[in-house]
Amino acid sequence: MQSQLKPALLVTTAPNKGTLCAIEIANRIMIRDPLVKITEEVQNVLVVYSVLQSRICYGLVVSAPPACARKIFPIHAVARPDYGAVISEAKRLLNETNARTLYVDCYNRGGRLSCRTLEMAIGGSVSGIAKIDSRTPEVRCVVNVLKDSVLISILKKDEEKLSVRSLP
Repeated sequence: MQSQLKPALLVTTAPNKGTLCAIEIANRIMIRDPLVKITEEVQNVLVVYSVLQSRICYGLVVSAPPACARKIFPIHAVARPDYGAVISEAKRLLNETNARTLYVDCYNRGGRLSCRTLEMAIGGSVSGIAKIDSRTPEVRCVVNVLKDSVLISILKKDEEKLSVRSLP
């Protein structure tokens, strides 16, 4: 059954709150998925593995976000840490969105790939399909480079990098 678990969320936490945040997130997702697994890939960065779709996990956590969570990213694709694989997977996802404007963000969380290179290559690969707009993009492609994998998220305007501090 563990083989069905796949990365569903990447959550950044407040400094030294990874363990506490993992417990709070697990409590929210275990209602629907008792097999949920959470690992701290690097300090203050959690990856949530679940049999549920990433949007469902995202909704469960965002509906009552833990105070220790800083940013919550639903994971739409996982690529091996290789420039070609990451670029083609991001391009495939962005083509499916039919967005007219987009922006690419990248965060290196212990991986060996250059974020600047990825941002430019992904943006260039979709330049004929969508316009790059850093101020008001329809979608934001967020690439999180980890040691052993690269997690790609496509966020619409209203769900960009939720920060608990920004909640009313």
